Parts: sequence; structure tokens; C-alpha cells
Amino acid sequence: MDEKELNVAASCPVCGALAWRPWAVVRGFAILECAGCGFAQLAEEPESDYTERVYGDAYFSAGGAGYPGYEHLEPALRRTGRWYGRLLRQYGPAGWVLDIGSAAGFLLQGLQEVGWRGVGLEPNGRMCAFARERLGLEVRQGAIEAFEPDRLYDAVLWVQVIGHVRDLEAALERARAATRRGGLWLIETWNRSSWQARLWGSRWHHYAPPSVRRWFDPRTLSALLRRWDFELLRVGRPPKRTVGRHLRALLEHHSARWPLRGFWRALGRLLPERLVIPYPGRDVFYALFRRFACGWGFEVCLQNLAVEWASIAVVL
Repeated sequence: MDEKELNVAASCPVCGALAWRPWAVVRGFAILECAGCGFAQLAEEPESDYTERVYGDAYFSAGGAGYPGYEHLEPALRRTGRWYGRLLRQYGPAGWVLDIGSAAGFLLQGLQEVGWRGVGLEPNGRMCAFARERLGLEVRQGAIEAFEPDRLYDAVLWVQVIGHVRDLEAALERARAATRRGGLWLIETWNRSSWQARLWGSRWHHYAPPSVRRWFDPRTLSALLRRWDFELLRVGRPPKRTVGRHLRALLEHHSARWPLRGFWRALGRLLPERLVIPYPGRDVFYALFRRFACGWGFEVCLQNLAVEWASIAVVL
């Protein structure tokens, strides 16, 4: 890996260290790892049209690292939305929720079915139109980095989003500005420290640039959010589900880098396209955060650290 290709000028967004080291090259993209905390991200800076180019219509219909037909995920995502909606209600009454990267709105629809009022934010115009015209949802077209809220939200969802955004700092800043003091953030992402990720190494299926740009685990994600004025409340495994059609496409795409390529492809062909399948791995997690209602205090710091390490122990 040529050091001239590495973006080492910026400090780590998690720990602030300037200690990047080359980690791997995946599909021609260099991945850097922070020597201070283990957070990883792509070396190259995204181009200005990254979001529109990567998350165009093909991402939701052509398979590969995207989806072979996003509409087939409706039953699985609505169910997940209801589950997350009930989880959020354990920490406060249902109010206004902002669903970042809402795509066709299936997750948001599930949230509304359990009492939340919601607004979705999605850069893809076709997905926005589907959500508005077919489901009657309020889904606005745009990226979170440029979002201008017209209200403060009680909860913000980042379900499989935080690893994808073009500009992490701008995304966090805009989302925080849209969140009321004491409001909740629910983030679902992949666990870089899981045994599956460690076992597969650079062949782990979530190392999928350029659509995925950064990789966390519960420890690095909670450290990042502390810097943005959020305390960790809970970490767990989501009830993640997919459908046979999507899993088949992922096996076809990723198995090109795996041993026993023919076996994985044959396994995918056995899956019924519309079968809703619980995700079998342990390499995905959700983390629930609350924005501090006031500044940090010594007791709050101790409480936050205790919750963080207890929750991380459950996941790992």
C-alpha cells in the first residue's frame, strides 16, 4: 500500500489521535486503522458527488453490494421498525422520530405503527417517491450533511447509515442540531470486533467499499458519541432479518473473495426468494444513546462508563 495514497492528515474522529496505519486493500480501496483505538475507515476522501453516485437507483435494484429489489425487504424492515419503536418507548414516550437513510420508508412505517410520528431523510429520489406515493409517509430527499430541520426530534435513527455517510462530522453535527436535549439516538451498525469479523479478516462481507466507508465496534462507537455529547444507555443485538433474494445476491457478490466460492453460490440458490430469514451472525449490534440535558458532571461520567462496559461485555 503506497503511503502517498493514504489520507493521514486528519485526526481520528473517535479518539483524536493522528496515528493511522495501513490495514488492508479491499476491491482496490485502501483501509486505514487507528493505532490508538482500532477504528477503521477508507483512506481516500469521498468525491463531492459520492452520495448521489453510490446510492443511485442501481444500489436499490441491481444487487451486488446493494439490493436486488429493495421492495422485497418490506416485511422484514417493518417488523424491525416496530421492534425499535417499542425499544425507544422504554426510555420515553413516543414522539417525533427522524429516520436517516430511510430508503423506501419501511422501517419508518413500522415505527409509526407503534405510535411514533416520523420524518424520513433519503438521498435517492425514487425511494422518496415510493415512500410518499405508496406508503403516504413524509420522506424528504437529501443527505443528512445538508439537513435543515423544522423541529427538534425526540429520537433519531441511524440504522445501517453511520458507516455510509460521506462526511461524518457534518452528519453528526446536523443530526445533533435536530435532536432535543434528552433526545435519543439509536444506531445500528456492524461490529468490527466480532468473532466473525476477526475470523474473516479483510474478506468479512461488511468490508464493502465504496458504499461502506467506516467501521466501528461498541467501544469505538460509544467513544465517538461521547465526544458529541451523548451518553450510552444500552447495547444489544437487533432482530435483524433479511429475505432470501437479498441474501442470495450478497452471497453471489461477496463469495468472489471467499474460499469455496462455489459452495456459497450453491447455498444462495437454495434460498426461496421471499423467505424472511433471521440474520444468523453475531457481527451486528445496536447502541442506544441519550443527548445530555446539561453539561458533563463527575457522577454522570462514572455512570456512563459503567453502563458502557457492562453493555459491551454482553455483546462481546
